[in-house]
Amino acid sequence: MKTGLFTLLKVIGLSLLGLTLVYTIWQPILPSRFLVKGMAGQIDPGNMPEGEQKVVRFDLSGKGGGIYNLVARKDGVDMVEGETDQVDLVLYMEAKDFNNMVFSLARGKADESMFMRLTIAKVMRFAGDMGVFELLFKNEEANG
Repeated sequence: MKTGLFTLLKVIGLSLLGLTLVYTIWQPILPSRFLVKGMAGQIDPGNMPEGEQKVVRFDLSGKGGGIYNLVARKDGVDMVEGETDQVDLVLYMEAKDFNNMVFSLARGKADESMFMRLTIAKVMRFAGDMGVFELLFKNEEANG
């Protein structure tokens, strides 16, 4: 009787451990692609000169990551996956941290100090022409 009960508890314990591992490893991750694509719809590059193009690359590592480019032209912004010939600014970040940052922005919980902390901690790194952000700031002033 004692061995049967012990075996049953052992099987239940191992099953729970297995389910916990499966949940942790295969936990659904929101691919960052959807968030970057959503950002493309929020940028109005109407101030750009005709024929000019700016490319912001999001190089996101880890689960749900990838290389995504926002290509801004006077007529709109498109998202392109993978490598492109032109890159004006690159953002390097873990996909998980990027997703958390975007959700904080959407909830209005992000401020300048959050971006400073992410940059100082080297969670968020940039390379290239930081003047590309001017495109975003012009749109924010126009909308607000």
